Amino acid sequence: MRLIDLTMPLYEGMPNVHGHVAFKNHPIWPSPWKTEVVRSFEEGGAEFHVFTFFCEPGTRFILPSYRKIYKDDPRRLDTVDINKLIFRDAVVVDIPKGEREFIRPEDLEEAVNKAPCQRGDALLIRTGWGDDERYLKLGLAYRELSPRYTDTAGEKLMELLQSKSTDMWLYDNCEMTTPFIDGISGRRGSFTIRPGLTAIGGIVNAGAIKKPRVKLVIGPIKIKGVHMGPCRVIAIED
Repeated sequence: MRLIDLTMPLYEGMPNVHGHVAFKNHPIWPSPWKTEVVRSFEEGGAEFHVFTFFCEPGTRFILPSYRKIYKDDPRRLDTVDINKLIFRDAVVVDIPKGEREFIRPEDLEEAVNKAPCQRGDALLIRTGWGDDERYLKLGLAYRELSPRYTDTAGEKLMELLQSKSTDMWLYDNCEMTTPFIDGISGRRGSFTIRPGLTAIGGIVNAGAIKKPRVKLVIGPIKIKGVHMGPCRVIAIED
């Protein structure tokens, strides 16, 4: 058995994955992660850390959040079904993409058809963008230069998930939406996760997976009433 950590570490100065860079110091878009060291009052006392983080830094567990569908999906980080997160079967879907390249509907369909999918598998979509600790080397540019899905690719993904009877996918590009102009539709991309689905965004190190199928152990932070937060993802190769 071989364990592969697909989790991006949380660290000071990491790229924020939501909002425009112009909002960096805006209260709506706080720094994605802050660590403050505090010490107990007694001399030579213990040292503690205070963490403050945005809801979606690094590798993150994502449930529907848009107001129109929020009420239709009662799941939150503290109520998700653990049975769907521990030893979850997943199939690797390879769609190699580089800087600012688009993932198109035909890319998804071809890659999913090639993969040894089984009913109910989580789809682990691997572009290669999350490999080689690129996020540490590029900083904010890791988000800005990331491959993105076109609007039509997002819709195609929803169709493929339904056809494979699965409710989960993982992706190693920075995020689903695109801040730059979509060369297909001529506008900025948008994406809405549907009720009943779970996305695991911002996985890294997926290139270390050598087999076409793995089992996953996914551990979201257990926060009451919240739809999104950091998580740990481990792939297991038998």
